[in-house]
Amino acid sequence: MLREGYISTLHTAGLPGIHHMLSSRTLRTGAIKAWTSRTGSHKRSLPLTLARCIKSAFLFPIIPRLFVIVFRYAQPLIMDAVIRFVKDTTTYSNSGLWLIFFAGIIYLGMTISAAIYQRCIDRLRIMVRGALIGMIHDQAMKLPGKEAESEAVTLMSSDVDSVESVGEILHDTWAYLLEVAIGTMLLAARLQWFAFLPLGIIFACSRMSAYVAKHLEGRQKDWNVATQARISAITSVLGGIKSLKMMGMEDVGQSRISQLREKELRLSERLRWILVAYNASANSLGIFAPVLTLVFYALSPRTDGLHANEVFTSIALLSLVTHPANMVMTLVPRAVGIMANFARIEAYISRSSVVDTRQIAGKEKAQHLASLDHVSIRNSSITDAPILRDVSFSIAKGELIVCTGAVGSGKTTLAMALLGESASGGSMFLASKKIAYCDQAPWLPSVTIRDAILGGSDFDEEWYKLVIDACCLALDLEALPDSDSTVIENNGMNLSGGQRQRIALARAVYSRYDMLILDDPFSALDKTVVEHIVDRLLGPKGLFKATKAGVFLLTNSAQLFPLADRLLTLQGSEARLEDPSSVQKGEQLDSIVASTAGVVQNTQPSELHDKKMPGQNNRLSEAAIDLSRKTGDVAVYGYYINAVGHGNALLMTACTATYSFCLTFSQYVLRWATESSLRELNGYMGLYAGISFIAWAATSGTMWFTQLKVAIRSGMVLHSQLLERVLRAPLSYFAETHIGVTLNRFSQDIALIDKQLPSALANLSTQIFKLLMQVALIVYVQPVMLVTIPPCYILVYLIQKVYLRTSRQLRFLDLDSRSQLYTNFLDTTRGVTTIRAFGWQEKFATDNIQALDMSQKPYYLLLCLQCWLKVVLDCIMAIIAIGLITLTVVYRNSTGADIGLALNLMIGANTTLLRLIQNWTSLETSLGAVSRLKDVQERVRSEDDARGAIEPGPRWPSGGELRMQHVTVSYSKKSEPALRDVCLEIKPGQKLVVMGRTGSGKSTLMLSLLRLLETMHGDIYIDDINIAHVPLQVLRQRGIIAVPQDGFNMPTASIRFNLDPYNKCTDDDIVQALKRTHLWDKISASSSGFDDTLDLPMSTILPLSAGQMQLFALCRMLIRVEINRSSKPIIILDEASSSLDLQTEAILGGILREELKYHTVIMIAHRAEGIMGALRAGVDAIATMKDGRLRVSVIGTSMDRVDEK
Repeated sequence: MLREGYISTLHTAGLPGIHHMLSSRTLRTGAIKAWTSRTGSHKRSLPLTLARCIKSAFLFPIIPRLFVIVFRYAQPLIMDAVIRFVKDTTTYSNSGLWLIFFAGIIYLGMTISAAIYQRCIDRLRIMVRGALIGMIHDQAMKLPGKEAESEAVTLMSSDVDSVESVGEILHDTWAYLLEVAIGTMLLAARLQWFAFLPLGIIFACSRMSAYVAKHLEGRQKDWNVATQARISAITSVLGGIKSLKMMGMEDVGQSRISQLREKELRLSERLRWILVAYNASANSLGIFAPVLTLVFYALSPRTDGLHANEVFTSIALLSLVTHPANMVMTLVPRAVGIMANFARIEAYISRSSVVDTRQIAGKEKAQHLASLDHVSIRNSSITDAPILRDVSFSIAKGELIVCTGAVGSGKTTLAMALLGESASGGSMFLASKKIAYCDQAPWLPSVTIRDAILGGSDFDEEWYKLVIDACCLALDLEALPDSDSTVIENNGMNLSGGQRQRIALARAVYSRYDMLILDDPFSALDKTVVEHIVDRLLGPKGLFKATKAGVFLLTNSAQLFPLADRLLTLQGSEARLEDPSSVQKGEQLDSIVASTAGVVQNTQPSELHDKKMPGQNNRLSEAAIDLSRKTGDVAVYGYYINAVGHGNALLMTACTATYSFCLTFSQYVLRWATESSLRELNGYMGLYAGISFIAWAATSGTMWFTQLKVAIRSGMVLHSQLLERVLRAPLSYFAETHIGVTLNRFSQDIALIDKQLPSALANLSTQIFKLLMQVALIVYVQPVMLVTIPPCYILVYLIQKVYLRTSRQLRFLDLDSRSQLYTNFLDTTRGVTTIRAFGWQEKFATDNIQALDMSQKPYYLLLCLQCWLKVVLDCIMAIIAIGLITLTVVYRNSTGADIGLALNLMIGANTTLLRLIQNWTSLETSLGAVSRLKDVQERVRSEDDARGAIEPGPRWPSGGELRMQHVTVSYSKKSEPALRDVCLEIKPGQKLVVMGRTGSGKSTLMLSLLRLLETMHGDIYIDDINIAHVPLQVLRQRGIIAVPQDGFNMPTASIRFNLDPYNKCTDDDIVQALKRTHLWDKISASSSGFDDTLDLPMSTILPLSAGQMQLFALCRMLIRVEINRSSKPIIILDEASSSLDLQTEAILGGILREELKYHTVIMIAHRAEGIMGALRAGVDAIATMKDGRLRVSVIGTSMDRVDEK
């Protein structure tokens, strides 16, 4: 692996597989089985269940850890023997040979046993991680959709990353306690009762541990919750970035996330203060215990001075007592934090799963695919009151039932009941629980279009072509460079709304399930496409009739009613079956649709870049980017130091240098003490105590600077820079960069910067200064080591160079594979309802297992590589120590003090060198996070804000006139134009309805007006001001008010914030807007008092249907119009009525006639029946798009007399 990593670039697929015991499937299955079979409800059920699940892995480290203890405590004994041998010149040389032999056994034995122990711990770490992530993913597929998404990603990343070290902490705890006991007994044999002084100091320091244990868990939990809130907000913003940019609300998202970040850092500061105090207490144990013990021992009545063998052997033993005691103290906050993480994970996997009350039909009901008898449906998580009462109907094979009703009448709730997602009472029987489901807000995983359509089915080429044709996707796929191999990004951001719906529909059709539930599948499609799909699927010769599939179609399109075998109408809380022939078809737009149909009918999707942004297939390998950075890249260090602050970095370095010098030099003072007279002894011991106190103050200062200055400042600065750059990036960046990768920057990389990088930098600085001091003293007291140490350190340099080359690659592969794991979790949690409907739980569990296995491989190999490095360094230091003992035994030219000091320094230098390499590696790994953030800062360009910025007056636009002069727009320089020489003039107050086939250029027109796409040729003017010179925020907040097709809301923010993020309207204005859109009664029902309603988080209000969410977006638009009442911003409505029934669509018509009477309005729509009454003959117009060209007809004129513009 080292050779491959040094001479070539590693790839995850080429890494060797891991042992079957570490297989994610094995761990997931075992953990879930152990959890479900647990007895009782213990507070700490999860860690106990985990221990039972992988009991052997928890027990394996015990034996090698005992051997480590034995060999570790043999070191001071061999040291004592060597010092005695040197002092006693009468000892035979044969004894010296035995000393060399036993030294070899001790040092090499400790190296081997420590390596075996570390391997057991690494395997345990992998097993804990695999088991917990598997349990979290399994639970995510059982929870209601919204609950599944909110926490799973945070738990499987930051919480599991913390918990995976539970095995190491467990074994280190009992081993350290045993070491303290053994060391104290050995020390008592030399120093009598003075040996128990460290125990007193340990007891005193344990009081601080008790305080920390009492307060740490709550503060750690608060920090974790704040981190989760920030990650959830970022996930929402990234998921809705297109809508956010259309509305010009990037600054709102940035402000909200920045506030959450500030809160997160404030809460982390509360925890960091405790850690600083605790660290000072723990370090006082390690520093003052030897000082007080030796000072009291030296001041005790004696007839001669201190002897070298008793001092330096005692120092070694004291180190072996205080170090494990100190480590136990250090483990306390980690253990408390881990238990807090365990509690969060346990709370998540203990939540109530979706209760499926559906029953599989027996033989007597087998003739029906679904049969409901007096069923009442409720959403138990919100209210016990039934939403629908006494519902009775059945669905037979080959039958089409159309379910219709007003917005909010319960159509989707009924569909959820049929899918087993909503609570229901009564009798509901199904022939099969596997149902093909097409959601009204389509969910698409991050796979190719073909794989998305296939779902869990095998590829059948003939059937696939039939489905593609029936869903009108053939032309779209032909226009894509990669056809159906195009990767779907970010839930379909690189696809239009209509294409997303048709792919989701194709997935349902391709499954060939007996029963399908289609929830408003044609809302984003134009009339011609709908006619094609309806004919090929629902018509007399359609695929559904041919396969005898039962279809439950939710729609308010009256044109589809005659196709139904039965019509189910929802009104109030009741459902009644009607004869479709009794329902009259609406004809408000029939004449116009008929005349425009010829314009749209044979449109070829000449430009489909509103579904494919440039660079989609050119995503850079982050590992390759990181590997291009040289080890110790000065530019990256400089970037981080700038974030830290030069003053903070300088003071932290000064503290580490002072600590290292004083701690190491204090041992040399002891050499002076052993060679001094009784009269001088007190002075030297005073100097020893004084220098030790300075060392303690310096290391406490280092911790203070690291935790409360460096970590806080760098975390805030780097996160702010990243957030600013990402939110100001052009739309193409989000199409070519998957959300999992970007989310990884905000989670994994920021976590490294918050928690690991500051400590790694401080520790590396400390180890460098300590090693320099230790080597200098070793060479000073044993000049012969000058011959052996330099070659060894040259060897160490070469080893670390080879090691870092491979370890960095493995670390970057680890981070890259974690991004893929994030993507897998996001796909699962977002589409959990669809996954359960199709019965694809096993498939997505397998996908998760494969993604986790791919993530475990580089991580485990990295742990193995670190273990190898430790073995090599231990062997080198063992050889040096054995060589030192050999030279001492052979030549006997050293004093006891010199050899005691040298061996003590060798023990310390071994630990120092190992920690130096580990901290260097940790720093390089953490700097990889900084490097990736720096790369985003340098590589990702911001949107072109304005070419020669003009700040329009406060009343701009005063009229709302829009002119497009010969505008040509393309998504990239190499692609064909999406808009071709478009000329358009809209007068102030005029309303324009833009229609056309998917891919004809409607979205491109809208994006160009908002400057989400820049023009290649031509100009766009609003009130005679070229928008290319208008700052983007001014254009999107004041010049144009857009209502996106995919509404954006922040679930954790309040209703008031979502409607009026700038807090410029009164509560009365907001309530009036909610009443105007008929939402106030619905929203206020979730609150007992008016004053509380607007402060409720969006996630806590009653579930809003897709139509109600569109009304909510219209409500936000009305509030923004009120805020800009001194001007007349242009209004863009992007499919704003696609999920509204004709009755509710009349609300939009009323808004157009009244509130927007004097505003210029551009409506992108596939149907306009409900708003035709609001359009004025001879004034307002309808436009159709074809091949990127616009054809406009003023209402009331003949379509034959219009000019192409």
